[in-house]
Amino acid sequence: MSNDTTAPKGITALIYRDSLGTDFSNRGISARVMEVTVIGEDIDPVFEATEERPAVRLVKNEHFHRGTVIHAEPVAPEGEPGPWYMFGGTFIFSSDARFRRAAGHYGAVPLHDRRE
Repeated sequence: MSNDTTAPKGITALIYRDSLGTDFSNRGISARVMEVTVIGEDIDPVFEATEERPAVRLVKNEHFHRGTVIHAEPVAPEGEPGPWYMFGGTFIFSSDARFRRAAGHYGAVPLHDRRE
């Protein structure tokens, strides 16, 4: 992602991984960065996404028995179809109230950045 004016904007969140530092993302974004830019509904656009802080979006899925389940996944460049991602072992979190409002709860959100 470039630093031009078309870069998506959102709020920053930290990436949390296990204390051993192992990477289960199969070279996903969590293998190379420490922060992400969360974009989407209920997120005020404040900071531009960059190479060091790539854009992710919150994905909400409704499940019959579990209710709403939320995860984050990388944003595909415009014009490209988004690949299918799965959980790679890391989470994102921000103490910003806008993050809690968008996620619908107070806590870390799984980051689905693993592709095979």
